[in-house]
Amino acid sequence: MSSANTATLPTGAVPRFRWSGGLKALLAGAALLGSFLVQAQGFPNRPVRLIVPFPPGGPNDVIARVVAEGMRESLGQAVIIDNRAGAAGTIGSDAGAKAAPDGYTLTLGSTSTHSLPTLLGQKIPYDPKRSFVPVGMIGVSPTVLAISNKVPARDIKEFIEFARSNPGRLSYASSGVGTLAHLAGESFKLETNTFIVHVPYRGTGQAMTDLVAGQIDMMFDGVVTARTQADAGKIKIIASGGRSRIKGLSGIPTLEEVGLKKFEASLWLGLFAPAGTAPELVEKLNAALNKALHAPATEERLAKFGVVPAPGLQKELALHMQEVETYWRRIVAARNIKPE
Repeated sequence: MSSANTATLPTGAVPRFRWSGGLKALLAGAALLGSFLVQAQGFPNRPVRLIVPFPPGGPNDVIARVVAEGMRESLGQAVIIDNRAGAAGTIGSDAGAKAAPDGYTLTLGSTSTHSLPTLLGQKIPYDPKRSFVPVGMIGVSPTVLAISNKVPARDIKEFIEFARSNPGRLSYASSGVGTLAHLAGESFKLETNTFIVHVPYRGTGQAMTDLVAGQIDMMFDGVVTARTQADAGKIKIIASGGRSRIKGLSGIPTLEEVGLKKFEASLWLGLFAPAGTAPELVEKLNAALNKALHAPATEERLAKFGVVPAPGLQKELALHMQEVETYWRRIVAARNIKPE
């Protein structure tokens, strides 16, 4: 039965459908997903580039090369290191953020490049969160608290007592305002209720030279460089800034053990891909990274640099970044730290 509201098509006519915006978007999304799946199936079919935003030969560079070698075995393709040093890691990080999101460019990120730059209102050419997608955590490397041999203290408890009894007499070094060493020093002062003068340097090399010479009294530094000088008897390592004791320095307590319950000063390292990289590609890269970190040879090599491997999901790196940023934001506010 026909009605006034029923349209009649001529015999042999083909009906025309009006494509709604929602249906178009659905089909476009399906096509994009299919493209991603095809791309992921053949990935990788050429070498992967890993941008290291620091000079060759440094701790970050060496750690990246250890990880790259381990990932090569899983991916079946070489992972080539591309050092892009400059501007405290922001030049290389920016290059990584602007790379094509095809899975073939990764960036080594760390506390220095992805947690601290924005805390003091510094203007950087990338957004640590929005410009990247986390691939996974490499690991965490605690800092150590080293003091000059000229300081009359044999351990961390004696050092804190001496600092409290001599406000303004001691000094500590950092590689610049807003760096991990600087914020660690301010956190230490806050938690111990001490007054120690901050002396910023252009880098940790000259700072360590002056610590050995007794020109400064204390600094937070990486495990490798500090232990080299301590083993030579030129400085004393009296505490670890991490949550657990360091392998090879088992006799050195953490600052948490001696009463600084809120203290945490560790360097984290992770891999990132440009924002927009397909989830399937990120999953493959994450699996390759985790497999490399689980290898005993990789774990042993990273341990030499004080790095404790932390394989896991991509979201775990994102959560860790947020926790670190929240912790240091509290220190920046409490100490009223301003950019130079």
